[in-house]
Amino acid sequence: MKLSHYMIAAVCTSQLVFTGCGSAPSEPTLAEQIAAVRAGQSDRIQIEHTVLTDDDLRQITELTQLRELLLDNAESRFTASGINYLSGLPKLEHLRIRGGGIDDKALIHLAGLESLKILNVPQGTFGDAALVELKRLPYLVQFRFSSPRVTDAGMKTLAELPAIKRLHLINVPITDAGLATLAKIEQLESLYIDGGQFSDAAVEKLFQARPKLHVHLNQAHHDLDPNKDAH
Repeated sequence: MKLSHYMIAAVCTSQLVFTGCGSAPSEPTLAEQIAAVRAGQSDRIQIEHTVLTDDDLRQITELTQLRELLLDNAESRFTASGINYLSGLPKLEHLRIRGGGIDDKALIHLAGLESLKILNVPQGTFGDAALVELKRLPYLVQFRFSSPRVTDAGMKTLAELPAIKRLHLINVPITDAGLATLAKIEQLESLYIDGGQFSDAAVEKLFQARPKLHVHLNQAHHDLDPNKDAH
């Protein structure tokens, strides 16, 4: 059945209450989500459509019960000073910052979040030296990041993270040597790499060393991945 222009307009009008017609879905404001956490009604904040700044992070700093903080607008930009406001979140377990500003100083501040289990910073600009600070995180199980300044030396640091089980590297210029280092992480369960500068031979050695490791390379299962049909 074809809808008339008037019927389509009516449908769009009715949908405005929920998502709008042809626009981004609405979401609770940051202020509303902060109020819910303060009232004990929630322990998470997720912002997808609002561009945030350091001043917004300042409002979050006293939410001592916050467990998840998901800042998903990639246009948001923060400084190390803004990231430092998060240091007052003693129960934070899951942090995702899709926006920029995660440089050396910012990563060092994040390394002070001792309860952190999942860290996702896909626009990082930190280097190997700052990466060392993450060894202070005793519960970090999953780490997804991008940084053109992390090298094979950084892979040695990742291998020393005490609880790490899942890694996702995005456009990190590691070579065969770095891949060989990652293969030595005995507790590693999954390894996703988009980009990199390693050879096919290095990948084959990875599977020889870790035949049960779940591996994605450039958005796809590798042919040697034993779990490629599992999902």
